[in-house]
Amino acid sequence: MKYFTHGRGKFAILYFGFSMYLVISAQDAPANGVANGSQGDDASYALRNSAQHPASTMTGDWGGYRTYLRDRGIDLAAAWTNETAGNATGGDRRTAAETNQIAAIMDIDAEKLVKWKGATFNFTFTSRWGSNLITRAGLYTLQQPQEVWGRGQTTRLTGLWYNQKLGDHFSFKIGRLPTGADFDNVPCLTMVNYFCGATTGNMDGNRWLNWPVSTWGGYLKYNSPLWYLQAGAYEQNMRNLDNKFFLGYVHGATGALLPFETGLRLHMGPHRYPGVYRIGGWINTASAPDILLATNGQPAVTGGLPMLERGSSHGGYLWFQQQLTGTFTEKPGQDAVVVQGLTAYVTLTMVDKETSPVSSQVTGSLRYLGLPWRRHDAITLAVGTNHVNSRLATLEWYQAGKKGPRRNSEFAIETDYTIQFTPWVYIEPNVQFWVNPGGYTQRSTVTVVGMKTGFTF
Repeated sequence: MKYFTHGRGKFAILYFGFSMYLVISAQDAPANGVANGSQGDDASYALRNSAQHPASTMTGDWGGYRTYLRDRGIDLAAAWTNETAGNATGGDRRTAAETNQIAAIMDIDAEKLVKWKGATFNFTFTSRWGSNLITRAGLYTLQQPQEVWGRGQTTRLTGLWYNQKLGDHFSFKIGRLPTGADFDNVPCLTMVNYFCGATTGNMDGNRWLNWPVSTWGGYLKYNSPLWYLQAGAYEQNMRNLDNKFFLGYVHGATGALLPFETGLRLHMGPHRYPGVYRIGGWINTASAPDILLATNGQPAVTGGLPMLERGSSHGGYLWFQQQLTGTFTEKPGQDAVVVQGLTAYVTLTMVDKETSPVSSQVTGSLRYLGLPWRRHDAITLAVGTNHVNSRLATLEWYQAGKKGPRRNSEFAIETDYTIQFTPWVYIEPNVQFWVNPGGYTQRSTVTVVGMKTGFTF
């Protein structure tokens, strides 16, 4: 392929070749591993599982010291994710890019450590570095082909929180938190942002902060085996996007993000296959500029006037997950875990049309885990669309002299094959298709060939 001769293309083809060698030589991973990559926007969930099962990590039990710490309430884990991609068609130029993330956590069970009943603490650090295929290739897509790129290639304090159980059903969490870790938390199924992490944060990232960015906040939750309800409050402070390491600012807030969510855990059909059905929404009290109107109340066609300020913004989302075949395990008050079989995922997200460049997103995914020839591998097919706000499209059309088509919807398709090479490493070759990139119907379809790799230490 021609694009492998540009920029970092030599690295990309070597990396792709090494990864395919792993695919060919891989043996079926043991069942006690953390299978099939990241399972949520907040990657520390998967890391905690790894910390509790040292055999599933590259560095093992540290001669028994890891188990010694865990028995006393301290879990430690770290993981590295690499995402390499190149565009075979579309964009302004053929090239490749690779980006990386290191995440490390320390979870403290205060009940084990100091007899503090029901209390846990978390410290999470992340570091990102690399390059963005959208910029390097000129793709114009609305979201990232490489989901771990973005929010500054820097080291961050991503989590610093305290969680307290209050009896059998109530709990609260406070501290520095990524909003998407606890609200609108969609499993990370692919390498494209459409299907990985809280959809609201991917669409409206100035008001809803996903991993790895955190902000001061907290939430209160009621949880039962059948359903849950939670509501939170998070500081709205754009300084949290600073591209540097900091513990957290205590001034500079412009408002508050107020999310709420409820969900049902149901079992369907004669096999009682589990499903999770969630609905949520949010209000942001910070002011935001209108996407179309200037301060004179007219479309900002000629420029020169600042945009009209809206006093608040809002949005909502639906998220469904339903297992269709296979087997599963579950614990009371927790979502079921698919062991083998086909699972369907659907999301519908709406954000504020007065202030957001993108007004809605719909996605649908099918994932089959536990293939006959490799019982810990998975195949995923995901389709999604983002709709450019018609008010923004109208403004741009006026500014262009009412010439050419208006921006509309972008469509993304991705298919992945996840190979659980060992309990502590997975590789995920994928192909992506971006139709109407950026909502521009006149732009050619972008085809991206990618490889996602994860190691748990």
